[in-house]
Amino acid sequence: MSLRQFQVQQQSSGAVFEHPEENYPLASHFGSPEKEYQAARKSAAVFDLSNRDQIELSGTDRLKFLHNFCTNDIKGLQPNQGCEAFVTNVQSRILGHINAFHHGDSIWIDTAPGQAEEITRHLERYIILEDARLLVRTQEFGSLYLSGPDATDILKQLDLEVEGLEEFHQLSVSNSDARLTVRRVDWFGQPGYLCSLQYVKIGEFWNRLIESGAVPAGQQVFDALRIESLYPIYGVDLSDANLAQEASRTAQSISFKKGCYLGQEPIARIDSLGHVNKEIRSIGLEGAWVPPAGAKVMFAGDDGPEEAGTITSAARSFGKYPVVAMTVLRKSANAPGTEVEVVADDQSATGTVFTEWN
Repeated sequence: MSLRQFQVQQQSSGAVFEHPEENYPLASHFGSPEKEYQAARKSAAVFDLSNRDQIELSGTDRLKFLHNFCTNDIKGLQPNQGCEAFVTNVQSRILGHINAFHHGDSIWIDTAPGQAEEITRHLERYIILEDARLLVRTQEFGSLYLSGPDATDILKQLDLEVEGLEEFHQLSVSNSDARLTVRRVDWFGQPGYLCSLQYVKIGEFWNRLIESGAVPAGQQVFDALRIESLYPIYGVDLSDANLAQEASRTAQSISFKKGCYLGQEPIARIDSLGHVNKEIRSIGLEGAWVPPAGAKVMFAGDDGPEEAGTITSAARSFGKYPVVAMTVLRKSANAPGTEVEVVADDQSATGTVFTEWN
């Protein structure tokens, strides 16, 4: 199946593509973002995430090599186990945010859209005598993300035995002609499955998920859910200007027991200090205005209003707040419950900082 054919298939389900000029356009919504949001929270929604990059790392030194260049314990992974991690430079600044899964004879790396070239270029600089080979598989393999309370039951209807699958474990479907792998990643604080398969079969699998009860959902709702769940996207909310601990993913992504790796010393020093000076936070906003990236976040300082950060992404929501936004906030303003004002040009909105959705 070609990209255009899959777009047409999604359009038959109501997909609206607001940016068709992009290399891999994603559906913004399927006619009713509110319905899609409620399905994701109360039943199950399926998102096309095939713009995410996938890299295969093979060679006899694959585990040891990747272990030495990211923040989590790769050498400790067993087959069909995975973990979340950051690829960092020597200053512990983030070069990539990855999910790495042990496939037995290789490691597959899932990462943010457009990051494969930068990550492979960085890692290949350090391949000298090691038996390690990196191959970008994005053009061949796509990803669908199924999330919601009913996600497990929907996959079981397709004879996929995921009921006992723990988070960051995967099911490699041996009899699949699409080389399907189902990875448990609960990005939204509820059952979530990142389904990787050969792109030529993605439309067929998309239809099967919908026929089994999943509601097709677009990028608007995906952004709302990830912002509510404090899940940043590299290249949008994070960059190489950020230290690893500024991403608010320390518990999920950083091992302090794994030993030496590139960037380990600054990360250990920050841990001993107990905090960083700024950190990713989400903000619940009142009103209907969705602020643009770059909007200023102001708070009441001791000497009057102070700028505490800038918005990196925002989306309309249908949960506790009508709009949610993500930002990297200074420590003085990032405690949950802090009241802030978001300002851009001649518009503004009041908001409340949060780290956990309820």
